Amino acid sequence: MREAGEAAGLPPGAIGCMTVATIEGTQELMKHKRTAVILATGGIGLVRAAYSSGKPAFGVGPGNVPSMIERSANVTKAVRDILTGKCFDNGTICSSEQAVVVERPIDSQVRERFAAEGALFLNNEQQEALTRVVATATNTLNPKIVGKSAKIIAEMAGFTIPEGTRAMICELSGVGRDHPLSMEKLSPILAYYVVENLDEGCERCAQILRYGGMGHTASIHTESRDAAREYGIRMPASRVVVNSPSTHGAIGFTTDLEPSMTLGCGSWGGNVTSDNISPRHLVDIKRIAFETKPINQPAAAASRAAARPAATVDRAEIAALVDRFLAERHVHQPAQQASPFAPPPAAVPFERPAQPAAPAASTNGASNGRVYDFVCEEDVKRAIASREKIYINSKTIITPAARELAEERDVFARP
Repeated sequence: MREAGEAAGLPPGAIGCMTVATIEGTQELMKHKRTAVILATGGIGLVRAAYSSGKPAFGVGPGNVPSMIERSANVTKAVRDILTGKCFDNGTICSSEQAVVVERPIDSQVRERFAAEGALFLNNEQQEALTRVVATATNTLNPKIVGKSAKIIAEMAGFTIPEGTRAMICELSGVGRDHPLSMEKLSPILAYYVVENLDEGCERCAQILRYGGMGHTASIHTESRDAAREYGIRMPASRVVVNSPSTHGAIGFTTDLEPSMTLGCGSWGGNVTSDNISPRHLVDIKRIAFETKPINQPAAAASRAAARPAATVDRAEIAALVDRFLAERHVHQPAQQASPFAPPPAAVPFERPAQPAAPAASTNGASNGRVYDFVCEEDVKRAIASREKIYINSKTIITPAARELAEERDVFARP
């Protein structure tokens, strides 16, 4: 990272690490006076230490990602996507699939596809042996299996598997401490559950998330938009990946999510953010803000506003004025359709009628014209062009644009 960064222009020494990593050393580093912001990735203990360090901190949590295959899914693509995600880097990415939840009507088809794609369903004896090597006596993950291949982990458990096996699958009946393989395994090992329908599948996936992956990631494979939406709403997860490997989808490689391998879990997982953490989270942004809504108005403008008479026209008068205005300009409303689903008639183009000849202008440019009921911006522009006055009274309706332009050019007059 240091070599690549410096080659791209990063100042020398900008990246460094502790040659011996310890909890005490990490705590000292977080509290150091030159530490400006902390990004903590790992277990809840490390994240809590970062939040309690007294420094600004982003914390992200672990994932225990369920992947549901709904009955309408393209099974071949779904199985390939799940194995692609699970086997990438031997399952060490926090967004990699940890469990597959399948609806019963497609269970046999899914099993066949997993076998065809290089996955192996273990028998009860193999599964028990695997459990002993995956979980410690305190029911935590054995770090010695993390990132190892399926073949090596099987040998550690004392049994052999066919050459070329990409992942091992263990069928489970529950989630929690009584089922150690239901936790995040960080290796090419998948738990497998069969459910009756989408509702039961959503509940099972939520249970898996609650057991060590709250707020992180869930995925679903389906051809039903409604199923994807229901699943997404019900998952206590910050990102729900649809029809894609969850590993690649969650980090933004196959989706439009922010590209990152550091994924926040939000308040579900005790994190400050549910975002994919990116460089923009680590940059301070300065903003220069100009006033757009003044509080203190100039005295002259305030006095003009106070002197302006309040409108007293009621709704009936406004309706009558609008009707009269439309009638004068020969605008006709199309007849109402017999059916609300029938196509509307062709729009009647608005044509402004020819204006009556303007009265002869007086020497001061004023005109003894009629009092307007309604004034729009075009009326004002025409009056300006012909050096006329527009006569108004307290009942004249004036559009805001017309009033602003007329007051600026002193166009209005009263009889």
